[in-house]
This record gives sequence, structure tokens and C-alpha cells, in this order.
Amino acid sequence: MQGHAVLCCTLTAQDKEDIMECGLALQILPMDGNNTEDICAVVDDVIAYIDSTGISYFVGPFETTIEGDFDACMHILQECQKRAIQAGCEDLMTYVKIHYAPTKSVLTTAEKLANYHAE
Repeated sequence: MQGHAVLCCTLTAQDKEDIMECGLALQILPMDGNNTEDICAVVDDVIAYIDSTGISYFVGPFETTIEGDFDACMHILQECQKRAIQAGCEDLMTYVKIHYAPTKSVLTTAEKLANYHAE
């Protein structure tokens, strides 16, 4: 799985009266890692950044899911890429899917997975 590392997190809406206006799927692919250990080190650094923000997060098999205020999601997306570069990655590909609904809540990850994962 060299070159394919994944990070998932969940951000709750804070400034929009709990409207979850943005769902964002993020896949970070360090392209210049020499081995799995190098690739995981970059992803671990990005996870440490996510952890430092105080938001809850979940690591999934292929992508990150971030949910919340649009501007907060965009900031996290930008910062995750910068953190990967700061961690020593010089060649990074990032794949992003965005669901944006500024006047209503988008489905949360928990709502999408409720039928498939017992809590």
C-alpha cells in the first residue's frame, strides 16, 4: 500500500447553530516516501495536527471525512497539506470531495454509517 495513507476525522459545527453545512472527504497521498514507515510518519504528523485542534476524528481505510462549518473545513484541508510538507513530504497528492449546503445540515458520517456499525 505504499503511497496510499489515509486520515479521517469529524468536526462538529460550532458557529452555525449546529448546522453541519459541509461534508468533506480528504485523501492524502505522500508520493515520495521510500517505504511504508516514511509514508506513515507523514500521515501520523497530520493526525497529530488534527488531534491538536481538539476535534474528534476517525481514521478510515481510504479517506478522511471532515464535517462542520465550511470555512473551518477549508482551513483544515489547507493545513493538513502544509503539515504533510512540513513533515518531510516533498511530493503530495490530495483528493477531495466536498458536499456543501449552507442553509441546511448535510448528513453526518455517523448518520451515514449507523446501519452498518453498531455503537
